[in-house]
Amino acid sequence: MTSKQESIERALSGYRELVQTLSARRTPEFPDPGVTMAQMRVLMLLSVVGEMRMSDLAHELGVSLSTLSSVVDRLVDTNLAARRDDPRDRRSVLVSLAAAGAKVLDSFQELGVAHLRELLDHLSADEAEAVTRAVDVLVVAARRISPEGQL
Repeated sequence: MTSKQESIERALSGYRELVQTLSARRTPEFPDPGVTMAQMRVLMLLSVVGEMRMSDLAHELGVSLSTLSSVVDRLVDTNLAARRDDPRDRRSVLVSLAAAGAKVLDSFQELGVAHLRELLDHLSADEAEAVTRAVDVLVVAARRISPEGQL
């Protein structure tokens, strides 16, 4: 019988191999090649939390305010995010996801779904059911660690 830690390590190893195998098989596709990974991180966080102060956003992402400012500047310049003064604190700036930014995220998610569908199509019915059960378990775990208890 394997320990929980051994099972976790096997799952992580399998995940790494899955990502490497799929990455080697196809060239990376991106809904908008002008959007960097740093910008995607900002967009993804904004899509979850909504409008946020720049200082809180920098803290949440683990980057300096000056680094975040340049990323947000590019997002605002391309209409993927919006920035405005905080009416409660004139020294603070609020950032939110713009409609075009939401469309980029939707496209990115659809791309991931298409790739996963292609992979799942190569499984037997029993294998697909096993994956579905595993994903259900992961969703429950993600909800447990999510601040609001939902995704």
